Amino acid sequence: MALAQPSPAEVRERLFYRQLDECARCFAEGVLVTPEDGDIGAIFGWGFAPYTGGPFSAIDTIGAKTVVETLDRLATAHGERSAAPAQLREMPASGATYYGMKAAKAA
Repeated sequence: MALAQPSPAEVRERLFYRQLDECARCFAEGVLVTPEDGDIGAIFGWGFAPYTGGPFSAIDTIGAKTVVETLDRLATAHGERSAAPAQLREMPASGATYYGMKAAKAA
């Protein structure tokens, strides 16, 4: 039985959200100290889609709730490696954003 070939849109979504997931995980684990570090590093380091502003800007723009829902759907379909880290999962309830957390730390 042959595996179904994913559409280009499905591949883009999986790759995009996988990067968001890993960046969120790095921030939660303290590997990244500020969202700017992650955004600039991702854009200039591996060519993350610059029109998004970077992964943390993308999460803040898309909304943590939508990102978590999409990661949950992807985890169900493709395995737990797509599961959102706890910090990202908690953000929708409080309305937190990555750049909002930065501002709160600075205050």
